[in-house]
Amino acid sequence: MAKTTMLFGALLLGISLVILAITQKIGSPSIFIPAIVGFPLLVLGFLAEKQPWNRKLLMHIAVTVGLLGALASIVPIILQLSKLAKGESLDPLRAGSGFSMAILCGLYVLLCVQSFIQARKNREATNSGESA
Repeated sequence: MAKTTMLFGALLLGISLVILAITQKIGSPSIFIPAIVGFPLLVLGFLAEKQPWNRKLLMHIAVTVGLLGALASIVPIILQLSKLAKGESLDPLRAGSGFSMAILCGLYVLLCVQSFIQARKNREATNSGESA
């Protein structure tokens, strides 16, 4: 899961870098919201890879960061959808950034939860096999 965390962190950083490359300017600090979530994921994934004794803690922190990123991406999505509902023009970069961040963070959290469930099942199977 550590490599997956680094991948998702890099993808979130990439969103900010692509928007920055497209606009060629820093018009709003909101450009860096995906990077603010992606950088800690990248670092936590790297640390989890290098410190196996801390992996469980680091991955739980990482999934919390991912969940906060998913929740944080809801606000820009709602703002863009309310603009669209009022008939105003939609900012495609902000909308794309919000939607892609929500999808990536949501998928990451889902993958982490599945991994945690599988790890618990494996641990329980190992413990029940030892006691038999």
